[in-house]
Amino acid sequence: MRTKLLFLTIVLIGTSLGQPPQMEDRRNPQNMDAIRIWKLTEVLELTEDQVVTFLPLVQIHERKLKEIQGEIRTLAKDAYALREKGEVNQKQVDKFLKQYAEKQQDVFKIKNDFITGLPDHLTPEQQLIYIGFEARFRSDLREYMKNERRGEKNLRRTQKKDKN
Repeated sequence: MRTKLLFLTIVLIGTSLGQPPQMEDRRNPQNMDAIRIWKLTEVLELTEDQVVTFLPLVQIHERKLKEIQGEIRTLAKDAYALREKGEVNQKQVDKFLKQYAEKQQDVFKIKNDFITGLPDHLTPEQQLIYIGFEARFRSDLREYMKNERRGEKNLRRTQKKDKN
């Protein structure tokens, strides 16, 4: 069963990594998503059945959140454009605030529905691990990227010294 799980994980990562690289291969958002899914699978120690049922739900959940977040960004751009015109009144601001609050409620509802559905797919221990996974993953990723930047700076300094 572990070999099937490993094979499925490799296929998921392979399809994401097999895409043509964008600007820099290691910072490609698709690669980050693939790494996140792989790490989630590893940390939760998902069974083969859980991989088949749970991971698609995670991807659907994230797609819904990204859609709402895109709508929030569009709303913010519209508000900024209105402010740039200089013709702002309270009625317009109230309209934007109401729309923003509705979008935030949508985000909360999507997250709440997903979290309350976890018992159908994960064990109690896996549920607790999942709740903290996102924060730990982002923190680890931030630390990794900070170290990468430091490494690039040191590499550039070394290359400059070599040229002189």
